This record gives sequence, C-alpha cells and structure tokens, in this order.
Amino acid sequence: MMDTQEVGFVKSARDFLVYLDGMPTIRINDTVQNDQGVRGLVSALLSDRIEVLLLDEGQVTPGQMFHRLGHSLNIPVGQFLLGRTVNPLGVPIDGKGPLAKAKADQNSQLDKPVPSIGSRKFINKQLTTGITLVDTLIPLGCGQRELVLGDARSGKTDFLINVIVNQKANGVICVYASIGKPVAELRGLLDTLRSNGALPYTIVVAASSTDIAPLIFLTPQAAFSIAEYFQGKGRDVLVILDDMGIHAKIYREISLLGGKAPGRESYPGDIFYQHSHLLERAGNFNEAAGGGSITALPVIELGLSDFTTFIPTNLMSMTDGHFLFRSALYNQGRRPAIDIPLSVSRVGQQTQNRIQNLLANRIKQVLAGAAQLETVSRFSFELPFETQQILRQREALEELTKQPPNTFLSPEIQTALLALPFTKFAQDKDREFVKNAKDILVDALSSDPQLSKITKEVFKLKSEQELIDQLDAASDKLTILTGKISQPASQQPSPQPPLPPQSPQTPLSKPEEEK
Repeated sequence: MMDTQEVGFVKSARDFLVYLDGMPTIRINDTVQNDQGVRGLVSALLSDRIEVLLLDEGQVTPGQMFHRLGHSLNIPVGQFLLGRTVNPLGVPIDGKGPLAKAKADQNSQLDKPVPSIGSRKFINKQLTTGITLVDTLIPLGCGQRELVLGDARSGKTDFLINVIVNQKANGVICVYASIGKPVAELRGLLDTLRSNGALPYTIVVAASSTDIAPLIFLTPQAAFSIAEYFQGKGRDVLVILDDMGIHAKIYREISLLGGKAPGRESYPGDIFYQHSHLLERAGNFNEAAGGGSITALPVIELGLSDFTTFIPTNLMSMTDGHFLFRSALYNQGRRPAIDIPLSVSRVGQQTQNRIQNLLANRIKQVLAGAAQLETVSRFSFELPFETQQILRQREALEELTKQPPNTFLSPEIQTALLALPFTKFAQDKDREFVKNAKDILVDALSSDPQLSKITKEVFKLKSEQELIDQLDAASDKLTILTGKISQPASQQPSPQPPLPPQSPQTPLSKPEEEK
C-alpha cells in the first residue's frame, strides 16, 4: 500500500515525454497515472527527475500530480485473444466489444527478462509454410529468427499473409504486430485474414501511424508477451513484426526528444540492444520452460535497394538468416519475389528431411551454374547439349517455384515436383510447357495412384537420385497426363514450305519432252 501512495509532480512536459519530481522508490518500467486517468511508463531514472512516456492521449501541464500504480506495464493474455485485434495495452480495437477478462488466465509483463540458454533446446522441427521455394530451398525452423527485407511493393506483406493462412493445418498460433502502419492497411490485412479463415488462430497487435509514439514502440513487446503465453502452454507460435524500420525510427524520435546523444544515422547508441533484447525472446524451449517455440519474422523495408544501411545490417547480425525480396523479380511475375542467391537460412536446413536437403543442394548448384552460363549463351548461336540442359532446368525450376497467393503445397508434393526437371520426361521441355503443365503435375502427384504412391513415400528414400529414378519409371504416365499441352517449338516438326503455284501456260510434260 505504501508504493501506491507515492506521488510525483510534473516538472516539464515535451509532447509525449514528461519529467516528474518525487517517487524515491520508483523503478524503470513501473507505471504511473494522474487524476485525469492519463497513464505513463517510467523509461529512465535521472539524477534529479524521472522520465515518463505517456501511454494515453491527454494534456499534461507542469504541477500536475502523478501517483504510482504499484506494478509494471502488462497486458491480459489468454485464449480469448484468438481472433481479436488489440493495441499494445490490451484494449480491443476491432469493434467486437471488450475482452473476456473474467476468463483471463493471467496478465503478462511487456518487458520480460530474456529466457536463459538453459531453457532452450536444439531447433529440429521445420515450420512448414506451404510455399515451395521456402520449404525446400530456404527452410524455416520452429524457434528460428528470420529477417524479411526488401524493396517497397515487392510482395513482402502478401508473402507473410500466405504464411499465416497456411498455418491452418499446422496448429501454429500466429501473432501479427502491425507497427505504425496506416489504418487502411490494417483493415485490408484483417479482411484478407478473415476471408481466408485465418483469424481463429491469429492475434493482431496494432498501433497505427496516428497513435502516439510510445504505443508504437511497445507494439512488438506486447506481441512477444502474448506469444510467450501460448509458448508456455506448449504451442508453436509465429510472431511477425511489421515493420522494424518504423520501430527504429519511433525509438529514434523518443530518444532525441529525451536528449540522448545521437549516433550513426542519428539513431541512439542502444538501438542494437533494443532490437536484440526483443528478438532473443524467440527460440525453441524445453519442457522446463513450458515447451513450445516462438518463431520470429521481423520485417524491414529497404530504401533504394540498399541493405547496407544501419538498421538492416543490425537486424541481419541478430537473426538466423534473411529473405531478400526484389521488386524487379516481382514485376517479372515471380511469387514470392525472393532473391534465392542472396537469401539464406542458417538454421532451417538442419530441420529438413535428408531428401529435401540433398535436392535443395542440387537445385542451388543448377541455379548457380546457369547464372554463370547465361552470359556465355548470349554470344553463342549453338550451345552444347549440357549447357542447354542446365539452362532448361533453371527455367523449369523458376516456373515450379512460382506459387499463387494463399495456396498450400505439402512438403512431399514440393519435393517430388522440384525433382521433375532432372528427369528424362522434362529434359526437352521449355518454360512455357512447364508453366502450362504445372497444375496438372501437382494434381497428379496427389491423386494419381502411381504418382501419389511415389509422393507419399518420398521421405523414406535414401537419395534424391532414387526419387528421380522412380519418376523416370513413371514418365509414360506423365507424358499421357500432359499430352494435350503443346510441345516446345524444338519438338514440333518444321512446316514444309508451300509449293509454288503452277502457271497454266507451263506444260507439265515439258521435262519428258526434253528427255
């Protein structure tokens, strides 16, 4: 009771930043409130005053009294959050009424100590996204931290929504943190999730661009606090932080207003700590820590395709890999528009099946070899058969890794599909043929008796070559199924030139008379 009686008086106020005098036993991250109901979060303890970030809209003037609430900032957590959209303080903003706080399991503190290394275990389970390019070539592990970065309008948000929608069959809880985004963009996100049936297992934590800076700054912390509740119940959780570039700019605004010394690009010196302290809350946890896992996908938008600036390089250094999106690839029709050579997953490969891993290495060798041969092919009219085959395999792989939004392919079908370019069936097929035949092949690999048997047992094989041999044995079936699709121009018989029209004045028997 003594803590709640401590009071402090406003010495000065700068927008959302207030300095108080008094409260001798106050601590950082404690909460205070004035008589008008305006709450604040203690962010710094200075020699002669207390720095407080305001969490509510309201006018604060010097001389006003704040009293200590006696607890740190927390958010209500529980099953009742599923399908809801809340702000970082746990206030619903989706128009569905108040939260069922009577059924709340507990409140979760926003800024928690990072779990120790003793509470973690080896990442050995793959987070299936249902996206062929990711699951096979750049896989994710449950508990991994993978940065999503790229140009504006390169399909990052569509990709993230696709990942969320595809978690319906995996039982993964999704927490989407919308950090400082416009309200219209947030509504579009919610409409897409609702229309695809993804809201029942998704929680959206949002602070719009019109909210005050402290609320935007606390959004990712609130998302992780919610995720930690479900992780403590043994669930796998996916946390998406969109966008950490906005979060860094908001923290820079708060720091400069508070008088902190600016560093590189005017960001404060502790910006690296703020982000690393946040992302270290992700991981794969042992039974003593509740089991379950938290997979983090922080997002940042690049300016002018430059990923060597301060914040992107900071985030690269504290994550386990990154997906690099390119607007040029997006404009070429690639979905997702991920630059494969410049993207990496340092943890995901250890969660793959052996066949997936071997096939992925073979595909990367083909893509790298084709990139080297592409320049040579531009200056030559006749290419060796081996060169033509590598370039044709690259074209087929590019077509097979294209995937429309909100579609799901199982890992078994993905693996069998990406092995087809290495078979005799596809060695003389061009890009257009693969594009037209893709849907037929996907359907056949899941429904045809002969091909589905190969697909179901694909992960029991010892090598990718064994899979290719089995598909070669079924090449007659593949040829029949795709027989109605037009063959490449190289396979079609060249048309015979038409005979010249015969003149009626020319006698047909003239050659015989000359004989």
